[in-house]
Amino acid sequence: MINPSATFMMAIRVGVTCAVTCVAYVQPFRPMVVVGRSMEPSYGNHSIVLTEPVRQGQIKQGNVVVIEMPGGPIVKRIAFAPGDNFMQAMIDGRWTDLLFARPTSKKTLARAHWREYTIPAGMVYVLGDNQEVSFDSKQFGCIPISRIKRILANQRPFDTFSNFHRSASSQG
Repeated sequence: MINPSATFMMAIRVGVTCAVTCVAYVQPFRPMVVVGRSMEPSYGNHSIVLTEPVRQGQIKQGNVVVIEMPGGPIVKRIAFAPGDNFMQAMIDGRWTDLLFARPTSKKTLARAHWREYTIPAGMVYVLGDNQEVSFDSKQFGCIPISRIKRILANQRPFDTFSNFHRSASSQG
């Protein structure tokens, strides 16, 4: 004999499970693990972050984004948006971006070897926060905005939220 009360409870459990699964699948936020040291100190190796789909108007300087690259997704900060300018210098026969340039020799460059570069429409220039190890636009150039698939929803990784909360509560 079928117990109506047990059947009803089973239906409730199945319904709740389906609803939770649906909400988890449909909601826009997705967790992601930052791999590597290129975004340190902001996001350390294996930091867990939440990402969301990019909406119109979110592509601006300073945002941390997920970029689809041939080898897989990478996380970088937008350093320059379309129309922004920065300086380049001709070094060893090729144009080199002068963003965080440190003098490495006593060579002087003539003014004719400098130029102002403007980020083209539909493109962005991205950098990792850790310039020592980051593979970014300094190596591969500007990227199309269409390659930016997600933006970080939290501007602090989860592994630092607890540290932030502890330091704030201990102060007052």
